[in-house]
Amino acid sequence: MTEKILLDTNFLVAPFQFGFDIYDELEKMFPYAELYTLEDALQEAKSIKSGKYKELVPKMLEKQDVELLTAEGDEEVDDLIVNISDDFIVATNDKELKRRLKKKGRPVIIIRSMTHLEVVNSEEY
Repeated sequence: MTEKILLDTNFLVAPFQFGFDIYDELEKMFPYAELYTLEDALQEAKSIKSGKYKELVPKMLEKQDVELLTAEGDEEVDDLIVNISDDFIVATNDKELKRRLKKKGRPVIIIRSMTHLEVVNSEEY
């Protein structure tokens, strides 16, 4: 089965903040996974730290073959992610988003100790 992984904003900027390659880790954990993010998350990532990641994040997404999704509605990024989370494993380190996804019973990929990834809230992975 091919897993579909939805990257939250903090996972889009993580490769520039931590000393390990999250995409390499995702590949090891889920060799056949398809990676996605929301257009809204990309825009949010590009605006972090006065636009520091404006050029870097889109290049990384293209290099890693991450598909951009356009979500319906004017909701915040976290609300959009929760609304479509039934179709994905969500990759996020956002505390509130993790809590909401856990409440829905959805698996979440997190960055643990700034050195590796871990799937929480799931016995399957």
